[in-house]
Amino acid sequence: MKQNESYRIFPLIIFLIISGFVFSQTPDYAKVDKLITEGRNYSVIKYLTPFQSIKNKEELAKVYKYIASAYSKNNQEDKSFEYLTKSKLKYLEAGNKEEAMGITLDIAYLFTTQKHNFKKAKRIIQEYIVFAKETEKDDLLAKGYSSWASTLIEENPEESKKYFKKAFDHNKKAFNEKTFTTINNNLGVLYSEKLNKPDSALFYFNKNLEISIQKNDLDEICTNYINIAAAYYYKGEYQEAIKLLNKANEIELTEYKDNTKCLIHKFLSFNFEALNDYENAYNHLFEHTTLQNKINAEMQDIKVSELQIFYETKEKDLENKDLKNKNSLLESKRKINLLVLFVLIGVLISIIVISLLTVKNAKKKQLIAEQEKLLEKQKLATTLKEHELQNIDLMLESQEHERIKMANELHDNLGSMLATLKLNFQNLKRQKEGLIDEENKLYEKTDDLIEEAYQKVRDMAHLKNSGIIGNEGLVPAVKKMADKMSILNLMEMNVIPFGLKDRLDNKLEVSLFRMIQELCTNIIKHAKASEVNIYLTQHNGTDINLIIEDNGIGFDPKAMKSSDGMGLKNIEKKVEQMGGTFSIDSIKDKGTTIIIDIPL
Repeated sequence: MKQNESYRIFPLIIFLIISGFVFSQTPDYAKVDKLITEGRNYSVIKYLTPFQSIKNKEELAKVYKYIASAYSKNNQEDKSFEYLTKSKLKYLEAGNKEEAMGITLDIAYLFTTQKHNFKKAKRIIQEYIVFAKETEKDDLLAKGYSSWASTLIEENPEESKKYFKKAFDHNKKAFNEKTFTTINNNLGVLYSEKLNKPDSALFYFNKNLEISIQKNDLDEICTNYINIAAAYYYKGEYQEAIKLLNKANEIELTEYKDNTKCLIHKFLSFNFEALNDYENAYNHLFEHTTLQNKINAEMQDIKVSELQIFYETKEKDLENKDLKNKNSLLESKRKINLLVLFVLIGVLISIIVISLLTVKNAKKKQLIAEQEKLLEKQKLATTLKEHELQNIDLMLESQEHERIKMANELHDNLGSMLATLKLNFQNLKRQKEGLIDEENKLYEKTDDLIEEAYQKVRDMAHLKNSGIIGNEGLVPAVKKMADKMSILNLMEMNVIPFGLKDRLDNKLEVSLFRMIQELCTNIIKHAKASEVNIYLTQHNGTDINLIIEDNGIGFDPKAMKSSDGMGLKNIEKKVEQMGGTFSIDSIKDKGTTIIIDIPL
């Protein structure tokens, strides 16, 4: 027996899950719209009532809005106001201010039908217009100005006409057919009833009639016939008004059938009375009264139906209570079984959550380990780069040391030997005073060669300051280097300095000179250039800018390799070590520009 009871729990659980799923769904709005079209407003309310438990705030706001509309069409303004307010609050909670303000406009329209709330309606419409101006949306402004103009029809017709024009202008920019027809209807009422211009009213009513005929909307066609008939009534053309009202009466309506027919008979009565046809006037007034009583009876039926549903619900509650008393023991057992099941489900969910957290934690640890490996690789790359830069520095220092050593050797040994040789040669020349002219010329030529060799050795010895000749500085050294490297009629090197007024640190000057020297040597070897420009610029004492450009054959910077001397790659790394930037702009057959920026 117990086993059978436990099996019964599962269908119950499935039922609860399915029920929760059903009530979490949204209403079938196509069905709701069909019920509204058929004028079955009470059915709309009955259908939508269970959906008031929807959790989605914006969807719930929509449900409230439909219920409010149904109550309004049933002439239950108090209920309509209640649900419009609920809808507005839910839209605000959902963060949809535009829809909330639209509901505000519906509330304002509801208030305009009540004299004691008319001022409140005007205040609400003004608030809506302020909101519409903030959004700068033409469709919202059109609705706002149209509503405001409608409130002014009675008290200030001319001002009302001005605001209807504003509404028209904004609706042209963001056309909305419903707003357009609403403005036309209200303008028609304004011209026929307040401005005594029924012909102007006919112009606007006929526009709406054309639209309704194009759409084949029978209800709208009927409404427009009634409005046009009213304009003819004000014109005094009662026969034309009766003709239009009869055409309206022949249309098979889908919504507000009795209300509309009631209105048609009322207007027919007015027109026949104006023609002194009191018999027809009375007959249509009788039809109007009959339909009015029927509508009131239907309202009573709705109330009776509501009471019937209320009492049926109460009876079911009593039946359920009696059934619960009879099966209290069984219900207790079921509750215990349900509790056990829920505990098991809770444990199962806990295990799943713990498993997920464990997997997530393991993935997180794996990710951290991978990040640590990546950091180690980056550290290793940085260390290797630092070693590489240190090796470049050692290479440069070694080159400078070798140059100084060679210069010292030339100055101390070979220089002194050449000086002694020159002195001895001159003494030998003086001792041979009777030399013939040819020997004398030979002596002089040999003396010149010795002098030239001596001067070259002396110059090389003075290079112990690494290319920065004496105390002249970087610019003079570069200019002298350019003069020596220039080849008459083949290649011209120009040095253009700017802002280099003070001497730089000797080590920096040496590094800069070596870079320029290496780059110019590369140009001579490979570029086949006829012109080289070397720009040396110092900006506000903050950084040094070197630009070396040539009009040679160019090359592919990506394919450059280290060569003899410092090499482009080594220069780039040296510049990077000094905190600077190194860039190459080279186009085939267009030349090459190398830019170096180094902070001081």
